[in-house]
Amino acid sequence: MTVCPHCKSPSDGMFLIPMSFRELDEAKKTAQAVANHTPGNPRKKRKVPGEMTGVDEKPSNEELDQRTGRWTPAETAYVDELIAKFEVGMLSIADGIKLNDFLATMLQCKQSRLTKKMKNAKLSSRSFKRSTGCIADINDAREFSSLEEAFFHSIHRVEERAEMKFHMQKQWREMFNGYCASIGQPLDSDAWLNSVEEIERRAAMARDAARLIKQKQMIGKALQRDSKNPDSGVIIDQSDDMLRSSIDDFSNDYAQVIDNFQNGDHDIFSGSSGGKSCSPYLEKIMKYLERSNVPFEHVDAWVPSFVPASNADWPSAGNPKCRLCFAGCATADIRSPRRREQVSHEEHFNIVAFGEYSQRFSFDIGCGLPGRVYQSGIPTWEQSVHNAPLEHFERCGGAIQCGIRTVVGIPVPSPNVGRIVVSTSAYAKAA
Repeated sequence: MTVCPHCKSPSDGMFLIPMSFRELDEAKKTAQAVANHTPGNPRKKRKVPGEMTGVDEKPSNEELDQRTGRWTPAETAYVDELIAKFEVGMLSIADGIKLNDFLATMLQCKQSRLTKKMKNAKLSSRSFKRSTGCIADINDAREFSSLEEAFFHSIHRVEERAEMKFHMQKQWREMFNGYCASIGQPLDSDAWLNSVEEIERRAAMARDAARLIKQKQMIGKALQRDSKNPDSGVIIDQSDDMLRSSIDDFSNDYAQVIDNFQNGDHDIFSGSSGGKSCSPYLEKIMKYLERSNVPFEHVDAWVPSFVPASNADWPSAGNPKCRLCFAGCATADIRSPRRREQVSHEEHFNIVAFGEYSQRFSFDIGCGLPGRVYQSGIPTWEQSVHNAPLEHFERCGGAIQCGIRTVVGIPVPSPNVGRIVVSTSAYAKAA
């Protein structure tokens, strides 16, 4: 391309405009401000994927983002024009793209939604063949843009409208970039690629924030069950108010975490105990499990500690008593060392959550799995702990939420404290 297709002025190159986040950010802030100042906050709650189960029930990100519902007249008019331009080859997209794939991508919806609306349109058999590759007539281009704007304004929720507009702008530019690459047209897309990286960074940030909230909610749900344990020798720290919050508060908590992160508060992701770098001792255990082909993905350590009677956080009567206290945990990256099967992100998240949950527990000698193993000096192998009664496995609620199925407790001689207890756990798919 050496001249502008509209004004015919000479052109020495093409530049792909980067994405702007201003409108999207303002819409999200406005929606959050309205929700915060509305009595009773009637804002529609977001459904939490795989709510409070932790295993194998989470839909893909694409399914979560897809639009559903009735077609508005404005959307129908816009799609009709979109199809018309597609049929005559006036769009800046690469040849061979199927009409059903194109529409599903642009409208951010399932193809089934398209086929229900256009039952006899044969969308899957119609492919793009470029003619002009652009809408050359300026009046036609303005009409097309007005239909697109009308479609955006037919979406009532401001935040959803901004998200749809952002998504469609992104798709147009991605397709134009691919179109230029397919015909060998030079294109300055550095600024665009930088904005795409920012989109990916924000998406990763949102996933991390959602996982953080989900983890806290999982722990809170598990505490509701395990706190009913009648054994007085099982002590649970329930001091974190957020963990006792209802799952109905998910939307507000999530929005607040995102807002804090965008304002520079990155400390919300600190403090995880799920890595292998917790201590050299735990790291050696994880390496031994991998080297010996032992299919356990999680390990935690419990050490004896004398707890003073005056400590209000650990109520006890009489003289100081010895308790088994949490001393750290580590999570593997590989489920089956022999097959080198990687632990998925979702599985790793659930296992780490079990470690976060376990650190709230301590046990009197003879109580709980660590206390019993410490007292007897005999290893124990516990299967189906998610179905065990509370008096048999004190972290049953955590096992249910996090997908833990098998736990092994092993007494280990220690030159410093006499004996410690190491507990290894297997995730549901490996048990």
